[in-house]
Amino acid sequence: MKSNLAILSSDQKSINFIKDFNLDNYCNLYANCSRNVEDAERFSKKYNFSKYFGSYEELIADKKIDFIINFLPSGIKFEYTYLCLKNNLKVITDYPLISSEGELISYNEIIKSLLISNVFLIDNFGFNKFFNETSKNKFITYYKKINKYKNSENSLSNTDILFEQCPDLFYLINQYQKSDIKISVLDRIKDKITNKNCYLNFMITIDSNVRIHVTLDNSNITNGHVGYKINNTNEFNTSLFNSEDLIKFINSKKPFDNLSDFQYYPFKLFHEVLNEWKYYILSVRFWDLLS
Repeated sequence: MKSNLAILSSDQKSINFIKDFNLDNYCNLYANCSRNVEDAERFSKKYNFSKYFGSYEELIADKKIDFIINFLPSGIKFEYTYLCLKNNLKVITDYPLISSEGELISYNEIIKSLLISNVFLIDNFGFNKFFNETSKNKFITYYKKINKYKNSENSLSNTDILFEQCPDLFYLINQYQKSDIKISVLDRIKDKITNKNCYLNFMITIDSNVRIHVTLDNSNITNGHVGYKINNTNEFNTSLFNSEDLIKFINSKKPFDNLSDFQYYPFKLFHEVLNEWKYYILSVRFWDLLS
């Protein structure tokens, strides 16, 4: 006998998930829901659900339901996951399960009561990949940039760049629960409307042994951040930016200004600064010996 499956969010994402994994071979498409009952009815007829509801609470109260797919937005997802679990329903959901500090107490409750075993969190990120690929390294750089909000200064739909977009980082930290973990925040920008993290730069130190430098950026134009990556290589770059000047230089018999002297000043400056620093350190040590 097939189990009865319901979906909290009457949307294409839920339907695609059912189709992609052929869940209708294992479950009856029993019920769907929308806060607009007319939308729920139309959706129900289109995708052949047996019942429809105009409120999440009514659907969750139906005793004939066995499983619920919960792809609601992160701000309300955990509230209804918690209600489902309290009604002895099994829940299929996606990351993040929780998204605010206020949900931590209830989250801890379902963990301690073992209700968490009735939650199936789908892994569409590759949660353990980051940990598996870096577990033997002592210094790690974790840089994540989300391009979704590139053209919007602020948006109520913004997700928190740390708490909602970094399951692989959270998975890694969770593996070191018994370790001494220190986090030093270097820079932080929060969204003016949602108060969610939209840019973070911090260092994680684990047992004074492993260091993870983390930069998270949701591409909000107010962040003022640019990621500039340089790969060290011994190969000659055939796509020179000043290739035309090179030809002019070869063909010209006149003095040619190609800014070839730009290295002098910084080279000289760095030498002076580093020598002064070395002299300062030596002086401090000398006076320490005399005192």
